[in-house]
Amino acid sequence: MQVQAETVQTQIPLEFLNYVDEKLSKNIDGGRPHFLSLIARLGRDPQEELLNICEAAWIKNRSLRLIANDYAANPKTVYRILKDLEPLKKQLANYLKTASRRKRWYCSELDASDYENVQTFIKRAKRDDLKTYREQIQTARRAWSFLNGRDPAYWSADEVCDFLSTLSKGAQSGMLDAIRQVAPQIAIKGSKDQVQTGRFREKLGRRKKDLFGNEIEMVHEALDSEKEFEYFKLILDLHITLGAREGSRDRESGLAGLTWDRFKKSFSRVDLYESKVRGGIWWRDCPLDLFFKDLPGRLRKLWIERGKPTNERILRKEYKELRELYKTIRNILRAYYQDTAEPSLLKEFTTLRPHDADKIHVNLLWEAEIPLEVVAGQFLGQNEGLGLMGRGWLDINVIKKYYLSLTQRSERFRKLEKQVHTYSKRFCTVVH
Repeated sequence: MQVQAETVQTQIPLEFLNYVDEKLSKNIDGGRPHFLSLIARLGRDPQEELLNICEAAWIKNRSLRLIANDYAANPKTVYRILKDLEPLKKQLANYLKTASRRKRWYCSELDASDYENVQTFIKRAKRDDLKTYREQIQTARRAWSFLNGRDPAYWSADEVCDFLSTLSKGAQSGMLDAIRQVAPQIAIKGSKDQVQTGRFREKLGRRKKDLFGNEIEMVHEALDSEKEFEYFKLILDLHITLGAREGSRDRESGLAGLTWDRFKKSFSRVDLYESKVRGGIWWRDCPLDLFFKDLPGRLRKLWIERGKPTNERILRKEYKELRELYKTIRNILRAYYQDTAEPSLLKEFTTLRPHDADKIHVNLLWEAEIPLEVVAGQFLGQNEGLGLMGRGWLDINVIKKYYLSLTQRSERFRKLEKQVHTYSKRFCTVVH
């Protein structure tokens, strides 16, 4: 009986079909044609388009104005239709999430898909000039076929794992990578639909960096010792300010992909793209005077010296240049502090790598007493993020586990220790 009940729930409600038939027949006697009749005249399936409207409004939470724009209609028309179907809302929503509908997975001639998530990936891939996105879509198609043509927006972790279990271990990672492109919910950390396997598990044992404000001042002292070190200091300060990843196979991502045209407001703000998280996030309006107030002026000076370029990269040799730059900084710090710094601090200086800039970024914000919720940033949707302090992490647990270093080198750590000592005086007894 249970199986029969579930089967009935996935059927389209008869009342919905009757509603469509009624509206399509309204203009038979010469009356004003209904909205669905106008859709039919355009050669589109009224039933499917009406389901798309219900899905956009009730599941994807789009505004009536945006939905109406898709059909060149008045928002009031869309409102009236949804009002008519309100009693069927629960049944229709369940049907939309579970049924296999007549949609094209991918049309190579049009380079388009009827599924919103797949189409979003196509648009993002074109914007970011990704060359292999068609292969990714065709790879994920196997999961779509396995799940009987379900919309990827509604794939669950259990369903995806069931499909992955049919593949060899060697094929699972590539398939999961493709699935995450068309079904972003599978990649959201901590969600009930997240799937982690193979190389997608969080890397454990990443070494944190015990560098805070005082240590950065020491780094500046060494880099200020020679005028020829100005450029190294500039890139290091920019990297720490943004907390950016170094880069990735996506050439637009991270510090290595940063171009001059992304700077705005007299170099006081910049847009930073990160390809790894949520299928790609643009962190907008990241402040550049966050730690180093003269950084915007130094960036502008370099821009003028290079002839005021537009879409050129700051790092001309991209990640290769970044590695060479950090290697030079390590050598400068080794020579400058070889005989004066304590061994543990000298080791921090001489092991400085591009991977450490985001850790230092977090350390400095924590020392400045910025709440970790603010450091983590906020995902706004549509590949947009708001990181008030630069790049975002979205999850404070990730910050605590992999980035923030709580050591006694931090001024804030010592301040908190003093607060405890002040508090403990209440327990002291006076000895006569």
